[in-house]
Amino acid sequence: MICQRCRGLLVRETFGDLRDEAGCMFPATRCINCGYIEDSVVRANRLRHPAAKRSTPRGIVWKGGVVFLQSHSERSRSV
Repeated sequence: MICQRCRGLLVRETFGDLRDEAGCMFPATRCINCGYIEDSVVRANRLRHPAAKRSTPRGIVWKGGVVFLQSHSERSRSV
């Protein structure tokens, strides 16, 4: 198998879940070259359709062709 990030060699490994006290083990692949780890959750998220993106990112206000960045306190007052 080939790594999608660096085209290096992927090997199968078993990792332990540190959040679970029972020591749950799960299979994943790891790149020998760059260290990238891919498991079933990463693969599932890659196949999901991306969420609709905002036309204007939060905190940016367009006024007369000029871009202003709103601070957190300004956003809470305008709501």
